[in-house]
Amino acid sequence: MQPRSWTLALSMAAALAVSLTAARAEDTALRQTAAWPPDPEAMRESVRDEGAVVAWSALDPPALVDALRRGGLVMLVRHGQAAGNDRDSAPWRIAGDRRAQGNLTSTGKEQARLIGDGVRALGIPVAKVVASPYYRARDFAEIAFRVKPVVAADLGPENPGQVDAYKRYLDAPPAGSNLVVVGHLLAPTTAQISQLTELGDGHVAIYRAGGSILLALIAPTDWARLIEAVPGG
Repeated sequence: MQPRSWTLALSMAAALAVSLTAARAEDTALRQTAAWPPDPEAMRESVRDEGAVVAWSALDPPALVDALRRGGLVMLVRHGQAAGNDRDSAPWRIAGDRRAQGNLTSTGKEQARLIGDGVRALGIPVAKVVASPYYRARDFAEIAFRVKPVVAADLGPENPGQVDAYKRYLDAPPAGSNLVVVGHLLAPTTAQISQLTELGDGHVAIYRAGGSILLALIAPTDWARLIEAVPGG
């Protein structure tokens, strides 16, 4: 190999080493700042600063969008605003009668559209969409992601194993794409699934590393700001 070729090869190797070192440093920093199990007090202190793009994030907007585009993440979504304050008159009749349930309001449907518009505009891949059997979750998933979700009975709020079900999904992010799980997440305080007392209507919690690291919390109206904050987004 000629000296010039050696120089080019060494330069390429050095650049690759720097890239790998930076990636490891980012991963280490995330593990240190958002480790599992989470600290609820720390999350309560992580309020939105004035002018912040999203409700909370361990990454700046371009890095967050890049991570979502690379995939391997789980997007835990709480359905949008629903009538009846989630108090179903007959929750055991979930299979065939939406009239017995709290359904999405016009605001809840708009929250779904805001998420979907953001995901598509930013080029974020979604491999699979899973939803609770309750219509407010199923409808939200379909409006946002334009697919019929896989209905998972274990995500229903009446299921005593609901928290364990969320954990199983967090442990199985797809490579090269993202998994969306639309449910309720009203008060997962025991296992701190969402790292918050509860997720707000239409909020999305982004997880990586098998559910051990919370990357960001995105409110419905944050998606438009995220698009504006990412060059070419």
